[in-house]
Parts: sequence; structure tokens; C-alpha cells
Amino acid sequence: MNKQNRLKSFLIILVFILLTGCRPIEGLEPSEESTESIDIPVVDTTSEEVEPIPEPEERDALHVQIIADVLNVREEASINSAIVDKVKEDDVFEVLDEAVDADDQVWYMIKTDRDIFGWIFGAYSIAIDDEDVADTSN
Repeated sequence: MNKQNRLKSFLIILVFILLTGCRPIEGLEPSEESTESIDIPVVDTTSEEVEPIPEPEERDALHVQIIADVLNVREEASINSAIVDKVKEDDVFEVLDEAVDADDQVWYMIKTDRDIFGWIFGAYSIAIDDEDVADTSN
């Protein structure tokens, strides 16, 4: 038997298998007898009072003060990330975002005096109250 005849035989068998396997399963086809209607109760909600969803509480912006002599500002929240700037002790910054690294260490995104956005390691800063933020801070 040559290659072409084997291919034809294979295709004929494949078509036969596909056609015999395409019969509907008994019991799954719709029957003309099952035309029962289902009564679903309708609930009138127009008379009920709906409580509004409470507005989320406004949270004061978090500010941090640097407690290290000099602290690297990094491109990403990782000790292995590139240094994009440096900040010094007692500088105060508004926290723009927070992240936790693979070692569960907290990082804060800040904007430096040179308008550079980057991440500082949270262990070298302390959170301060809004009243303590000087007018000259970032």
C-alpha cells in the first residue's frame, strides 16, 4: 500500500469517527413535552429605602522625614535598583506611593527637590504629622 492510499484510508476513517461521534446524547435534546413555565417571584424594591454608600474618609497625606545622613533615591523599590538622586538628613517629603519588597521591607516613592521621582528605603525615614511639615518642605 503506497503513501497516498494510506492517507486516503486514514482520512476516511477519521471522517467516519467524527460523523459517528456527532450524535446528540439521549436525554439532552429538548423535548416538546417539557414546556413547563417557572414562576419567579418579582420583588418590588421601589418602596425600600436605599442607604447611600459612605464616602471614604479623607486621609491626610503621609510625610516622611529622612533620619540618615544621606539616603539614596532609587529608580525602583529595590536595593539593587539604580540610584537616581540622594537626599539628606531632616529633609521632609510627601509620600506619593508605598511598596513592599521581597524581604517585606517598606519603600516610599517621593519627589525630590530636583523634581526626580524615586524610591527611598522606609527604615531610614520617620512618619511625621502634617502640623510638623514646614512650609519649605517638598
